[in-house]
Amino acid sequence: MKVWRIKKYKYDIVSKLMDIGISRTAACVLANRGIRDKKTAEKFLDCPMEDMYDGMLFKDMDKGIRLIAAAIIKKKKIAIYGDYDVDGVMSTSILYRTLDFLGAEVMYYLPHRQKEGYGMNESAIEELKDEKAEVILACDNGIAAKNEIKKANELGIVCVILDHHEVPYKTDEYGAKSDDVPQAFAVIDAKQAGCGYPYKSLCAASMAFKFSKLLFEKLRVPFKLEKELLSLAAIATVCDIVDLTDENRIIVKNGLKAAKDTENAGLRALISQTGLEGREITEYHAGFVLGPCINATGRLESATLAVKLFTSNENAQENAAKLVNLNMQRKDMTNAAFESAKKKIISDKLEADKVLVIFDESVHESIMGIVAGRIKEIYNRPVIVITRGVNFAKGSGRSIEGYNMFDELFKCKELFERFGGHPMAAGLTLKEENVPILRKRLNDDCVLDEKDMAEVVMIDAQLGFEDFSTDLADELASFSPFGRLNQKPIFASRNIGVKQLNIIGKNKNVLKFLLEEKKTAKIVDAISFGGYDEYCAKLTEKIGAQAAEAVFKHLLAAPDMDIVYYLDKNQNPYTGNETVQLVIKDFRFREES
Repeated sequence: MKVWRIKKYKYDIVSKLMDIGISRTAACVLANRGIRDKKTAEKFLDCPMEDMYDGMLFKDMDKGIRLIAAAIIKKKKIAIYGDYDVDGVMSTSILYRTLDFLGAEVMYYLPHRQKEGYGMNESAIEELKDEKAEVILACDNGIAAKNEIKKANELGIVCVILDHHEVPYKTDEYGAKSDDVPQAFAVIDAKQAGCGYPYKSLCAASMAFKFSKLLFEKLRVPFKLEKELLSLAAIATVCDIVDLTDENRIIVKNGLKAAKDTENAGLRALISQTGLEGREITEYHAGFVLGPCINATGRLESATLAVKLFTSNENAQENAAKLVNLNMQRKDMTNAAFESAKKKIISDKLEADKVLVIFDESVHESIMGIVAGRIKEIYNRPVIVITRGVNFAKGSGRSIEGYNMFDELFKCKELFERFGGHPMAAGLTLKEENVPILRKRLNDDCVLDEKDMAEVVMIDAQLGFEDFSTDLADELASFSPFGRLNQKPIFASRNIGVKQLNIIGKNKNVLKFLLEEKKTAKIVDAISFGGYDEYCAKLTEKIGAQAAEAVFKHLLAAPDMDIVYYLDKNQNPYTGNETVQLVIKDFRFREES
């Protein structure tokens, strides 16, 4: 059962925030996001580019910039070593576009998801040596590549690491932790000890954007690619599900604004092929339309196709269409794998586990992370989906707040051939016989209780229907981009009657309501996307199957509810008039109904 909690805020702070000309409801939302004064609120709303931090504050950034600048001037061959997800593709594309523009001898290398897996590997290092690479610029990987960097050093290749993942550590005899970073020429990662960069949540593409800006400055070349590269960084930031606060918010808000009229031929083609041409690109489009198409190349073929799209003007529309078609295939695979994994939980008797470790050889390894995320949404507990690989079993995990998946897996590091990730997500490779051992270890060590695994719905405020207006909906929309740590403002209303209920949508799983607030008799439209199954199950539990059927046939009034929702707008297709519409996220039937 979901737990509803209304966030608490101080009324004096809300009053101060209202001084910038916003409503009390909007001020309450800002206060709930830790904004305490007028100046901070204005920065939150405006997101000026000049508020970004100086990239030179990164530990080793100066060393990395000097090395790459010198390599450009001396025409040394630079190999960008990226990754196959959106962040890896975009960081590789940003760095390649930069180095190519500045006249470097540059190539890129992205590992194959199925054949090589995540991160650097020694055979790839040897291959790059054969191709005369003298410098490796690793992006979105490298921080855990201690042996691979050692191999590169032995081969005479100088390495710069540009990564944002958790830093591996070692412990002494007293249990004290210390970083265990590779011996690269420069290691740029805000999460390592001694790094003075004030914001720790950038993704690799945003780090690549800042690296590129500094490289242009170092070589005294105008940063003509700024808007183009910022758009690529913005899409990666949304897709990598990092915190949408502070500097990330600036990057996403300005980058998505620039994406609509981007000069990048590949991004322009992908926007066209996905039907977004001429529209404002939002975080929804980045995360659920463009991003999955980019990811699909690394899942089903090779991510080099996506990098080629964003770094070359040739065949842009044709290549973008390939990405869209691959994503359609990926969707079908994901749906089948999701159903299979759900059955595995039952057949393998995993329902009581606090950490779900699901071994399902029918799941294609390219979509394990998506499946793990969808299972996590159902059970609200950490999930690792593992499948059979070519040589080893491979897995991908997704976590919940309060469970640091990286730290917990690190405690089992001797079970893995390799692993890496964040507190909220991880990838791993291990021997198949170690899978049941991993499951037991993670569950034996897990300290999560039922309260931790209950999904918490944080509510910004309780509103009455008289508070609704299209102006308020517009005001709240201006707080975008929404995402991790800046979710869409969520509200609650109590004692709501159902005047009308209809099932709509292609799959007949969308509920359309006409709701009435009992104390004021005010009426508003509401919609619940994909909410039919849950509503039907709860309704049947409350009044019985026969009565529930009568409700849907409009022969019996639906029970009154308390609802949780966010505000949206609905436009009449004939008159163009806009009205408020509630998008329902959760509901409860009232006991007295």
